[in-house]
Amino acid sequence: MAKVAMRILAKHKDETREGDKESPIQRDVLEAMILTRLTLVDLVAASRVSKAWRGAVSTSLRISPRVKPWFIVYALHYRKHSLTSAFAFDPSSCVWLRIHNIHNIPDIPSPSSSMGALQSSHSQHLLYTVSTTRFSFSFDPFHLTWHHVQAPVVWRQDPIVARLGSRVLVAGGTCDYVDDPLVVEMYDIASGRWEMCQSMPDLFKDSATCNWLSTAATESRLYLLENRSRLICSFDAETKTWGPMSDLNLISNLENMDAPDPVFQSTIGFADDRLVVVGLVGKTEDLQGVGVWEVDQDTYQCRSIGEMPPEMVEILRKANSPLSTMRVSTEGGYIYIFDPRNPEQIFFCELSEGMCQWGHSVNPMVNKGNCMNRFVFSCSRVGMGDLEKAVASGNRRFTVESGGDGLSSFYSFTAPCSV
Repeated sequence: MAKVAMRILAKHKDETREGDKESPIQRDVLEAMILTRLTLVDLVAASRVSKAWRGAVSTSLRISPRVKPWFIVYALHYRKHSLTSAFAFDPSSCVWLRIHNIHNIPDIPSPSSSMGALQSSHSQHLLYTVSTTRFSFSFDPFHLTWHHVQAPVVWRQDPIVARLGSRVLVAGGTCDYVDDPLVVEMYDIASGRWEMCQSMPDLFKDSATCNWLSTAATESRLYLLENRSRLICSFDAETKTWGPMSDLNLISNLENMDAPDPVFQSTIGFADDRLVVVGLVGKTEDLQGVGVWEVDQDTYQCRSIGEMPPEMVEILRKANSPLSTMRVSTEGGYIYIFDPRNPEQIFFCELSEGMCQWGHSVNPMVNKGNCMNRFVFSCSRVGMGDLEKAVASGNRRFTVESGGDGLSSFYSFTAPCSV
């Protein structure tokens, strides 16, 4: 933190020097100027200096709040499934951070012959493992707290898992010998009990796994989308029943195309309170664009609200060719787009004030040494309290890995949302 502060101070002196004479700077103004330009991790250290510094940190957060959600990546050994490293992108400061001490967490499940590998829910910061004897899950930002409960009644390999308020739903993903491949169970955290629910619609029979379906959830409702066919339906957590099926009509209207191309893959999520779909336009071997649509939560009507700028589409195409799969993580007004097999390049879109603000960053910690790893992703709002709790527990330590302000690998474009 001290090095960062000195660098900012030196830059300010250079900017305000007139000849050999420096402009006088009040101490409180100087502190505010420095603190508003530090990363959230540095602010945690600054807040521990003294009461005065803690007050200055609070002031800087009011001036420059750090509310943009972090994108967090966990790397697991490709054979043992054990955690090898973890890193995060903080869009407020445009920096990548390494997360240390992940091996010293007593509550995180250790993979074994009877324990499933670590997985993540598509659209939430929910991590989980499921086995024949135990179901473990965590949904705090840095996954410090884990819930270990009895396994679902029906054994599953790749189920759809989603959190709906104080309940966790587990659907599909069953083995071949199970009579009902669409079976749904829901765990109530408050009562500690599993409940059977209405099975998934029959049209999902051939795709009832987390590999083919994406989810978006509120406190009481789950939306399920088949990524290729764009079939969608919803689940009501109160009645434990499914609504009617519908087919999303996604029309690509990218300006650089003579005629609309088909959407060959789509993923659903929530950006703030808006149900959105991100779609890859063109073909697997010939990506033409990436579009964002808002979906009416009752009628399922879609309207285009943004499209990735052509310059960024070209970066995505070159980084992942052919682009056969895409994952999306959403939180707040942010949408992160990435290839789950190779998260070296991430793309993101911020929906704010009628605009789509696009960005791109290169993860400096993904390299040839860990390219064979399996990756698990989450996206979560991170506040000072979350970082302080993580550091105080002794189970997390953070270091900034990207150089400077991280701007060398950050690109920003804007495209107007449709009206």
